Amino acid sequence: MKIARTTLIVISLVLLGVVGYFAYNLVLLFNPGLEPHSFEERSVARAAAKHLRHDSRVSSVEVFEEESHNSGDAPTVSVHLKDGTSIDTATALLSSTRDKALGDDDGSAQIGITLKWSVEGTDINVFFLISASSHDIATNVQHDLSLVGEATSIQRPGETLPLQIDYGDVTTPPSSLTTPSGSLTIKTFTMNDWKVTSTSNTDGQFSNPPFAQIITAAGQTSPTGTIDLDDDTLSVTGLVTDENKGLTPEAAAPVVHTVNNCQAAGLTTLQLAASTQKDSSSHHAQGPWAAFVCNNGTWAPQHDGSTGQDEAAILNKAAEL
Repeated sequence: MKIARTTLIVISLVLLGVVGYFAYNLVLLFNPGLEPHSFEERSVARAAAKHLRHDSRVSSVEVFEEESHNSGDAPTVSVHLKDGTSIDTATALLSSTRDKALGDDDGSAQIGITLKWSVEGTDINVFFLISASSHDIATNVQHDLSLVGEATSIQRPGETLPLQIDYGDVTTPPSSLTTPSGSLTIKTFTMNDWKVTSTSNTDGQFSNPPFAQIITAAGQTSPTGTIDLDDDTLSVTGLVTDENKGLTPEAAAPVVHTVNNCQAAGLTTLQLAASTQKDSSSHHAQGPWAAFVCNNGTWAPQHDGSTGQDEAAILNKAAEL
């Protein structure tokens, strides 16, 4: 009887431990911020904020803990620097913050710091992951903010978002437009009322179509529109001025002719909006587009049927130019 009672107690303790284990993991599943490493990262974030608040070049500091825990990311410290703070000063500040908050940490703990301020005519709002060495952090800052003074804004509000660089209104395409960035990057500018967006591939490499000539060619038909380069796909809207007529060969041909050597331009696909209702944000969606694929260095219709015939008519017209 005594043995049976002892066995029952042991079984009860084992069952209690199993239930407790699953309950603990269930709580962590819905509250990742309760994990031990999350407590450590929150402590690091607070230490970083304390260090930053004592710097005379910092206007304000705010720590976001719960939001980052709910998203599964590291805690984020949002920092407003005083306008005019140099890039070198901001770099040194981030490096010193890393050393103060993380010390000799082996990289298991990490936090995010978002720097916001204006300098040399550039508005900055960029997220930096703080876990690597001070040297690596300095390299990342200098790299991401290399276009300060040339761009009107540089943004990356979150860790998983691409770097976004806007040059504002320009008279010629920026010289750094095709400069490799090392990661997914979006560059934008406006020229002669045409909005241009150039998105790199995941490695930060950009195609190099002749944007100035494309704008000139498109401007023969319409005073405004959009030109969207997404890796190796070029999409143009604004060539349709009369919805009843749609995209005419006369309107489309100058643009096609400008990039007739698709291989040299680094393009695999050309899309021209065939409706006034299309915009650059929807060029991946189903809809009225005239599309062409690069085949041995020259364009070919992408579609069959009547749409393919319309595309062939545009190519024939472009060949006459």
